Amino acid sequence: MSPTLSLRRRRPELDVPPDEVIEDPPPIASAKEQVASKLGAKVTTIALMGCLVAGPLGLAAGGLAIAQASGSVAPVQTTVPDQSNERAAAGEFAQRLVLAWLGSTRDHPEQLAALVSSAQTASLPTVAFTTSDPAVSSIRSINGVWAVTVAVTVTDSRPSTARRFFQVPVVVTDQTLAALTLPSPVAGPPVAAGADLDYQVQVASTGPVASTVAQFLSAYLAGAGDVTRYVTPGDQLPAIDPAPYTAVRVTDLRCDLNVDTAATPKDGTILRLLAAADATATAKQTVSVNYALTLRSRAGRWEVAAIDPSPALSTKSPGAGPASGQPTPTGSITTPTGPTSSATTP
Repeated sequence: MSPTLSLRRRRPELDVPPDEVIEDPPPIASAKEQVASKLGAKVTTIALMGCLVAGPLGLAAGGLAIAQASGSVAPVQTTVPDQSNERAAAGEFAQRLVLAWLGSTRDHPEQLAALVSSAQTASLPTVAFTTSDPAVSSIRSINGVWAVTVAVTVTDSRPSTARRFFQVPVVVTDQTLAALTLPSPVAGPPVAAGADLDYQVQVASTGPVASTVAQFLSAYLAGAGDVTRYVTPGDQLPAIDPAPYTAVRVTDLRCDLNVDTAATPKDGTILRLLAAADATATAKQTVSVNYALTLRSRAGRWEVAAIDPSPALSTKSPGAGPASGQPTPTGSITTPTGPTSSATTP
């Protein structure tokens, strides 16, 4: 057979080797997709411009914060050293020195010489002074030196007894105590007449208030009856044991509120009182005592809620406490049983 000839020309894309794969051209995007692509490009452009604008601003803000942080210096926390041991040692040593100084004589200077070097040239009496009730009146630190004031009751040969005050400069170094000089007699602290108290209302000597106070003080000081009968339940006010007195008589009673103390009180009423009484130990020994008390009404009767640690001060007085008539914390107050002393700090 003769081959058949074709007059049509062959398409060029068909002139491809048989082993090659012809990839399809990418599809043409629709109109909707083209619009979305343009919008995305605009959003991206705006975001980039915002970053360019915000970049310098953020950099400036960060620089300002760094400058402020570097300019402000954090406060240095300093630890205050505990000097309680030095203070106590200086106070005890000053007391010992004052007693040795007053108790030494020309014939027996040994005790004083063991405590201070200046005792070698000190003039001492031929008869020692009699001393009692030594106490530290005040302590303050001045440039590393403890200025200690010691109070002592001194009796001389006249005889004359008085409360005297002596100042001693003490240095504490590496657990070593040293007095820089002999004791210096000084004036004692001034004593004021006292502040005005906020008990302006006289309480009748008869009535439920006066009865409660009288019975409570008799049980508390003289052991006359059970003190808990007159105390608010839950409050602890144990009587002094053994009782220091045999009888107690209330001589004056004042309160801070103008209320009818003879009438039945409304439950929960708070009343602050100042009681004056005579406490008798023996037929020849009677002393006057004062008690600041807080009374609370319950079930139509008055009960003692507390022995106040401080009387109510008038609002016109310096350092006055809470306003008159305000309730105070309840609880017992420990009564000292021996000589006490106070120490003031700088």
